[in-house]
Amino acid sequence: MRVIDSHAHLSFDIFRRDLDNVVAKARKAGVVAVVNPTITPRDFENALRIAERYKDYVFPALGLAPQILNEELFQKFLLALKNFEKSYIAVGECGLDFHWVRDEEKVDFMRESFREVLQIVEKLGKPIIIHARSAHHRNAYIEIVRELEVHKIKKAVFHAFLGSKKDIRMILNGDWLVSIPTVYVRRRDLWHIISSVPLERMLVETDSPYLAPRRGIRNEPANVIEVVKLIARINNMDEEDVAEILTKNTINLFELRIIDID
Repeated sequence: MRVIDSHAHLSFDIFRRDLDNVVAKARKAGVVAVVNPTITPRDFENALRIAERYKDYVFPALGLAPQILNEELFQKFLLALKNFEKSYIAVGECGLDFHWVRDEEKVDFMRESFREVLQIVEKLGKPIIIHARSAHHRNAYIEIVRELEVHKIKKAVFHAFLGSKKDIRMILNGDWLVSIPTVYVRRRDLWHIISSVPLERMLVETDSPYLAPRRGIRNEPANVIEVVKLIARINNMDEEDVAEILTKNTINLFELRIIDID
């Protein structure tokens, strides 16, 4: 089986001491590439070093997580988008998080910043990795879909999807993709979501070090195989066939060049 982890934070400090081992385990498990989204400018600097270290295997995306957004970080992020345009495969993760961001002034700034990012994404033509978290009677998916439509964004993936079937329908209507994280392995209550997303519109991810398939462990890219097996079981399909479709989806979205793929 060959599969791509479409979202793993390998540039986080928690992987600093044993990253070689983490990557070796992923390769052995059948993971042929890892997309490494970033959440701060410093995180992106680390990601660039890692991408050079594991060339054509770990691919960086440049993002700024909405839950830690502030004016200083946002200006550094905008500068990085311009200065490192050839060094990242996608913009993200970026989006709206109404769980952690509650203050009205900060919510307004988060929304305005996201619109500005989408204007840049529209000009760049790169895909965007969406962070969406609904809470406190605010639906992040509705707002994000509306903005994607306004800015005519064609290439987007909603990472670590934890929304509703209604949210799924909006995303599919916009011809965007949904990424299923490894936490689904231990969240039977989410399995109905898998049945609601056509395989041709699906990616898989670990969101390492978070959203592990088992409680109490650090998640890592090798575990992405487990959610592929779950998706195959729910769809009553061969695991290899499912992996092939998901890998093709990821390569097409991010325009990846992978040396381990024939």
